[in-house]
Amino acid sequence: MKKFGSLFIMALFTGLMMLTSCNKEKIYSSADEWVADVQTNMKTITVNELKEKIDDFEMFYLLDVREPEEHYPGFIPGAINVPTGVLIFKMSDDKFWEEQMSYTPTKEDEIIVFCKKGKRSVMAADALKKLGYKNVEFLEGGWKYWELNYPLEYDKDLDKLYHSEPAGETGGC
Repeated sequence: MKKFGSLFIMALFTGLMMLTSCNKEKIYSSADEWVADVQTNMKTITVNELKEKIDDFEMFYLLDVREPEEHYPGFIPGAINVPTGVLIFKMSDDKFWEEQMSYTPTKEDEIIVFCKKGKRSVMAADALKKLGYKNVEFLEGGWKYWELNYPLEYDKDLDKLYHSEPAGETGGC
């Protein structure tokens, strides 16, 4: 009987240890470490794959999560500018999507996000996945890879570019 009691207490202690250790929040030493960790669970698309989708007239949402002053001088054709800081609030805002002359994305729609180099888009894609969007990818290398590989294939919004105050580079990546 003592043996059974000891085993029961050990099992109970082990179970409690497992429960308390499962809820530990991971602390990162840097933003880059956090992005790298999130990126391991994220689906990517290359600039060549994106170019092929565009050329084949495939239906998807292409979201540029850079700040407006980064977006207007040059962006991938068909991209909608939704800065990372407001992205999660705009995704279900019908009025915002009407202003973009688009439909509000469903949880099943394909969504591709990009930023300058890729870090903000990783975090944006992670946020969208956490909101229940099932088919989210980020563009590997971001706008810079697109610009290097397809230097003649981009759009710019000259009206907004020349009628707004430049704020300099924002976002840091």
